[in-house]
Amino acid sequence: ARVKNINQTNHKGETALTAAVHNGSPEVVAFLIEKGANTAVQTKDGNLGYYLVQSFRQPRPGETGDDFDKKLEILSKAGYNLATPQPNGNTLYHLAVGKNDLNLIKKLAPFKININAKNAEGLTALHRAALLAKDDAILKYLVSLGADKSIQTDMDETAFDLAKENESLAESKISIDFLK
Repeated sequence: ARVKNINQTNHKGETALTAAVHNGSPEVVAFLIEKGANTAVQTKDGNLGYYLVQSFRQPRPGETGDDFDKKLEILSKAGYNLATPQPNGNTLYHLAVGKNDLNLIKKLAPFKININAKNAEGLTALHRAALLAKDDAILKYLVSLGADKSIQTDMDETAFDLAKENESLAESKISIDFLK
């Protein structure tokens, strides 16, 4: 009742809502949205999708891990478009690949995010996965979602070319022929 501006920002452009999405409970996220928090907020780090992906973690023993799913549902119902790219062009797939967690990527699949979008560096999520992957699970899943293996980076490299340079894949002797 004493808050004059629910959308007040700090020096990074973060609001109470971005903080709640990142580290708070789903109930706080819902409360802030109900009280008029802006779901279209842009910070120096990104939009609400950035904070949502950063909040994801695998549940510890005894935890349900429902907080991420609840926040995802709350934001979606509030009209936040999960397909909205970050200012640098990263989609939530790009961000999820950075966390190297297949379960997170699977949670994003129903939201019609452009799997083949390039970020400001000229990379698709598949390109980023080819650079960062520890195994082939994420790569194969992105391809199953429709990631285009033939798209080239701004340096004319395909996901296959990038995966050939990935030391983790080479050391584990993981076949990347499916990326050809």
